[in-house]
Amino acid sequence: MIQIIIDKNDQNKRLDNYIKKYLNQAPLSLIYKLFRKKDIKVNKKPAKPDYITQLGDEITIYISDTDLHKKQQIAVSSRKSFDIIYEDDNIIIVNKPIHLLVHEGQNENEETLTQQVLHYLIQTNQFDPAKENTFIPALAHRIDRNTSGLVVFGKTHLALQELFHAFSSHESVDKRYLALVAGCLTNDGNIEVPLRKEENKKLVFVDKNGLYAKTEYRVLATYQDCSLIEVHLLTGRTHQIRVHMKYIHHPLVGDFKYGNEQTDKLAKKYQMNNYFLHAKQITFKNFTNTLAYLNQKTFTAPLYEWQKLLLKRLEKEN
Repeated sequence: MIQIIIDKNDQNKRLDNYIKKYLNQAPLSLIYKLFRKKDIKVNKKPAKPDYITQLGDEITIYISDTDLHKKQQIAVSSRKSFDIIYEDDNIIIVNKPIHLLVHEGQNENEETLTQQVLHYLIQTNQFDPAKENTFIPALAHRIDRNTSGLVVFGKTHLALQELFHAFSSHESVDKRYLALVAGCLTNDGNIEVPLRKEENKKLVFVDKNGLYAKTEYRVLATYQDCSLIEVHLLTGRTHQIRVHMKYIHHPLVGDFKYGNEQTDKLAKKYQMNNYFLHAKQITFKNFTNTLAYLNQKTFTAPLYEWQKLLLKRLEKEN
């Protein structure tokens, strides 16, 4: 028999999903058999799979094989290549450099931003894996490896739930990016064309049968052969900025996946081995629960030194 008391990071979860994470060595067939036989109880009463856990609930699992629960292995990295922009008991917002994955990808040996942040939280006694049944702090959204800027992590389950909803619905988060694009843009504009992700997920295309996507941009500066723009994302499709700017024939300088001969030449001219795309600003709004205190707060990530030097050079040569 296993008994669990639901703490703050185990509450507000579907019971079956929680049991799957807790009995992480058990087959799904066994877990649902336990439900059918009423061998999973909440506060001494048989519980249904869709029950939502509450703080202080006593979960009892009538099973003899306790080896079906194994503490999650957490990969961490002691390197700290990010800067902290904001932090409180519920969230941490960091400024990510380029060339760093936000989370584990196909190469399990590659260091990630998540590993670095988890190490920081453990070292500062804000997260103790030994005291958690299933919860691990996590990022609430993603940005590409070669995009720099703001990334938000949830430190508690309730905060992470609210952040997930905010970033997926786009109703409570306003995101702004800085991008350096090829050619001289003179007018602000918006791009509203659907995008489709290729089956292998490596490329994204404009496709009338794809998912709705909308991007607004504002011209901040025009140089000899490129422009600095501020981009406002109204949807959050994969590679949205890069593909939308390609669609209007102003791809990102140094974008070797969605660029062209012109962007390759500009990248060589300005000694860029990566495109310039920086998640510069996040404004929170319309939160109603745990994170309501963040409403109307704006957080900004400063540019990295290589980005500042590049813009100075462009201004000087203009």
